[in-house]
Amino acid sequence: MKMMKSKAITLTALMMWTPVLAEANDDAPELRERITCSSAKKIIRLINKFQGLDADKRDTVDMLFDANFEVQDGGVLPERVFMRDNGVEENFTVDEEGNISDFSKIGKASKTSELCSEDPSREGMPRGEGIRFNLTSDVTFLENTGYHDLATLKDGLKDGKSHYKKMVPAPMRVIVPKMTYVMIDYENDDTRPQFTAMQAQTPTAGLDHATFCDNAMIKIEDLETLGADGLKVMGGPYKLAPVPDPKTLAKFAGCAEDEETKEE
Repeated sequence: MKMMKSKAITLTALMMWTPVLAEANDDAPELRERITCSSAKKIIRLINKFQGLDADKRDTVDMLFDANFEVQDGGVLPERVFMRDNGVEENFTVDEEGNISDFSKIGKASKTSELCSEDPSREGMPRGEGIRFNLTSDVTFLENTGYHDLATLKDGLKDGKSHYKKMVPAPMRVIVPKMTYVMIDYENDDTRPQFTAMQAQTPTAGLDHATFCDNAMIKIEDLETLGADGLKVMGGPYKLAPVPDPKTLAKFAGCAEDEETKEE
């Protein structure tokens, strides 16, 4: 898995909407129609894995899914993206960048539903060419308003591990590492990390951090050592994610060439 700074810890759930945008694998690839549909069963099952967790495992952190279309041929986005079940259609909202803001609602759909795109500009082209559908998932804290109390951070570490265990087959869940850090991932990649330990609403000096893919990682034990009761994050919109220590994280994720991983 290759980690980019714009994603704190991004696990690629389904890198391609395979049946709809499948790569051609024979001498005569299937051609697109104006409206192309595929079973949504696997995606619904994936999302339901996490929606089925107990409520107390989802009150601090949750698995959040991001879906988007990546235009690769210089063309336009599909005119419409929707799900269909027994003839009933419901549209998704796709912005000008190809992001689908309401994709999570597919988790409530019937497993007989289809995922469809109406793309007249690519009608007659081989399926799998010109455009790609990406679905990524991040375990993140639900509240990213600047201040995080210590109890909430510790609860997020514990519950974050429960989410990651859902990603792997049952026999492999014993190898899912303990979450001991939180990682700050800013919306603007150029933002320099700004944070401080807090004690009774007063900044406390001396908080160290590690860096992974240019994202600051804060060890929760370090907050406790300082006697802090919370963490304040500044600098602009961000996501906060529960993660293992840097060395363990590096076994599962890699940085882009211009990004570094280091202890500070």
